[in-house]
Amino acid sequence: MLTWSTHLLTEYFTAVNAADDERTAIASAVERATEMVEAEVGAVVREGRVAEAYGFGGMIPEAGLLAVAAGESLLEVADLGELYAVASPLGGENADALIVCRADESFGPEERQMLQGMAQVLGLALRSIRVLAAERHLRAEKERQATTAQTRQRLVESLLTIQRAISGRRPLPEILDAVTSGAAELLDGATVALLLAEGGPDRRLSVASTCGGTDGGPLHESAARAAMSGGAVLIRPDGTGTMIAAPVRVTGEMAGSLVAHLPGGAEQYTEQRDQLAAFAQQVSLALTDARTVEAVREAHHDPITGLPNRALFLKILNRVLASRGTATDPTSVLFIDLDRFKAVNDSLGHEAGDQLLALVARRLRSCVRASDTTARLGGDEFAALLHDSPIGAATIVGERIVASIKEPFRVAGREIFIGASVGVATSREVVERSETLLHNADVAMYRAKKEGPGRVLVYETYMHTEALDHLNLRGDLQRALREGEFRLQYQPLIRLADGVATGVEALIRWHSPTRGFVSPVDFIPIAEEFGLIVDIGQWALETSAVQVARWRRDFPDLGLNVNVSGHQLVHPRFADNVMRALAIAGLPSSAVTLELTESVLMSEPDLGKAALHVLRGLGVQLSIDDFGTGYSSLAYLRELPVDELKIDRAFIARAELTGEDLALVRTIVELAQILGLRTVAEGIENAAQLSALRRLGCGYGQGYHLCRPTDPDELPSRLARALVEDPVG
Repeated sequence: MLTWSTHLLTEYFTAVNAADDERTAIASAVERATEMVEAEVGAVVREGRVAEAYGFGGMIPEAGLLAVAAGESLLEVADLGELYAVASPLGGENADALIVCRADESFGPEERQMLQGMAQVLGLALRSIRVLAAERHLRAEKERQATTAQTRQRLVESLLTIQRAISGRRPLPEILDAVTSGAAELLDGATVALLLAEGGPDRRLSVASTCGGTDGGPLHESAARAAMSGGAVLIRPDGTGTMIAAPVRVTGEMAGSLVAHLPGGAEQYTEQRDQLAAFAQQVSLALTDARTVEAVREAHHDPITGLPNRALFLKILNRVLASRGTATDPTSVLFIDLDRFKAVNDSLGHEAGDQLLALVARRLRSCVRASDTTARLGGDEFAALLHDSPIGAATIVGERIVASIKEPFRVAGREIFIGASVGVATSREVVERSETLLHNADVAMYRAKKEGPGRVLVYETYMHTEALDHLNLRGDLQRALREGEFRLQYQPLIRLADGVATGVEALIRWHSPTRGFVSPVDFIPIAEEFGLIVDIGQWALETSAVQVARWRRDFPDLGLNVNVSGHQLVHPRFADNVMRALAIAGLPSSAVTLELTESVLMSEPDLGKAALHVLRGLGVQLSIDDFGTGYSSLAYLRELPVDELKIDRAFIARAELTGEDLALVRTIVELAQILGLRTVAEGIENAAQLSALRRLGCGYGQGYHLCRPTDPDELPSRLARALVEDPVG
């Protein structure tokens, strides 16, 4: 349809612009426009009256046509009944319009866009004809007559050239460059830029093509946005010229604007604005055509790697499975997930990430036979379809892929190291669904990833049961958060020198109606994996902040320790969420200590460090939980804005501490003292451990020997006793 209409538009442009008088041009335009959209009747309203009508016979509903020109969408016609109508402005200062009406169906966005282009060309031709007619009678304007005729001819030639490029499916950048260069030449060397919206009219504008100097920067963008909002001219504030702009549409929606910078004031550029609008219409047609072609391509292939996408992969897999003779003809599917790809995206940017994906695709193709199919399923997930490959052969290919991906990639001028986990599934039934086979490979890949990077695992039926339970646990967690199944217990932090409770740590608990008590060790990793931990963590923070604020009426110096996941730490609004929770509770930021594990801080060192500095600047205190079990260096520890080290319970787990245990704890305590940090020993279970820690100079402690995690209603009495009773005796 688009190629056909483009061809007829070319004939339309030629016929209208070849007319010697306005009546001939209008009659030709009305007849051709009506026939092109298969309409019953058409007309041109000009200067408040019907200048030409086509298909009405002897009865022309002039009042109805004037109403359509003013905005009505229906027209009542004798013998034809009520018709769908569309009016396309001819441009200029008057409400002139090209009108077509038909009975069967309303007009679509592409038809409306095409009719707008035809109307603008007609309006331009009529104004040119009127100028030429006037010039024939005014000998003083012979020079202007020649210039206008030459401009008209140049415009027609430029538009015809662009139309041929669109019809011939030339590359889109080449067509857009032809538009800006043609417009710049017609406008006597003006700077012309095409700005397109990324993702919609409200998004950032970017320059798609420019000619005749710089792209104009903010002024071009201001003019473009004005045109997209219904405006057309923006005068430069420094008086050096005028910005004129014409909107660009794709299937009726605003997509950008064509902008030109001309010398002089705005009042002298009416003709140039119409010329620019004609070029903008060509951009609209080119983008619509490109979107149609690209949509077909995008429906089947991944734009970054050029590989088939998920939809096409499943179609090919369906065809292969349907063509098998028996279940003994094996078809294997590999599900490949990249390891550490997110770190590349976060550190080097998405452009480097896209380059890496393209290189990965090239390596994958080199690991399989030419008859096999590789695809990108989305994100950093790929798949391979291996024809006539039993489990053993498919596993070998999977190991080959893992070894290939392990080799360094050259991206953004540096060597990048990533890995891959591979799941293998092989058809076992005569009738096998492609979605099931791919899902089984996905399940095997997930299990391989859990066992460690660089693994290849073959799908087994028990994995499905595990994956289903995993998915059910996710659903139970979502319900638990929604229906308030979580609760908090609190364990005091005791100052070891005098037995005073200086704070409490909030500990989340979940008692599921169907599962019973579920340990945080089991459900927190699932919450992190599926992105639920941010909401769960925020609930814990807000609930505990309100509770501690209430307790501080009786215990004014009581502090709150809350555990924070790495997913919360790197969330862009984490600091805002923390301060909102404290504001709602009325709890000062200095009373709150956020606990992060050493491993979390090491997994995202740059992001973690930046987030910690923001929180520290807001007055929140920070603690490294389970200290001593990670891999942080002393140099890195000095850069962190932390206030507290919590010594992991593994260092004091023995009932009686050995000399080696004491030496390790002493080292941590002395390190904290040097850095000006307080130390908290976790897991104090007996008096001997407590006595040893006090001798080593450890400042604070937690553990069952001091106080077990306690429900909120019981804690105040425990705090009161702790304030007057020395737990050491």
